[in-house]
Amino acid sequence: GNYKLITDAVNEALQSKLSPKEILDYGLLKGMEVVGVKFRDGIMFLPEVLMSAKTFKTAMNIIEPLLLDQSTSGNTQGKILLGTVKGDIHDIGKNLVGVMLKGNGFAVVDIGVNASTEKFIAGIEKENPDIVGLSAMLTTTMLAMQKTVQVLKDKYQNKIIIVGGAPVSQNFANEIGADGYAKNAMEAVELCKKLLAY
Repeated sequence: GNYKLITDAVNEALQSKLSPKEILDYGLLKGMEVVGVKFRDGIMFLPEVLMSAKTFKTAMNIIEPLLLDQSTSGNTQGKILLGTVKGDIHDIGKNLVGVMLKGNGFAVVDIGVNASTEKFIAGIEKENPDIVGLSAMLTTTMLAMQKTVQVLKDKYQNKIIIVGGAPVSQNFANEIGADGYAKNAMEAVELCKKLLAY
C-alpha cells in the first residue's frame, strides 16, 4: 500500500498501452483481493488495509475517468444504487464494489454511509436504479439493514435488493428477504450481471 509510488506505476502502465480496465482487473483489484484475504486471515490489520485502500483510491482517481469514457453513458449494464446502512460509517467495501461495478460497465449512484431508510427511498425515487445494494460492516447495524430491506421490499416490489458486508451471510440475506448476497466485490459484480440478465 504505497500511495506515493502508485501514481507513477499507473501512468507507466497506461504509457505501456495497458487499458484502464486491464490495470483495474489485473493490477488494482488483484492487489485488493490479496489484501482482503490477508485481512480475513489475520495476516494484515486494519491500518494496513486502510493504507491499501488509500493507495487504491489514488490509482482510481487516475483511471476512473478513463474507464467512464470507455463505457458510454447511454449503454450501461444497468444502474446500481449503493449505500452503507444507518449507524455504520464503513465505506471501503462499498467503494470497492462501486468501482468494480463501474469498471464492468454499470452506472453507479453512491448515497454514502450512515444512510437511513429515508435516504435509500429518496435515492430510489431520484435515480430509479435497477438494483439497490446495502452494506453493513458491524453486527450492530444488521438490524438497520433488516429494517431498510423490509421497508424497501414493501414499497418497491419491482426493485432488486442485494446485501453484503463482513457480518452478513446468505442465510441472513434470505431471512430478511433480500434478493441476493455477495461476500466480496468480485461476487457483487457477478451477482448484478446475473440478476439483470434478461
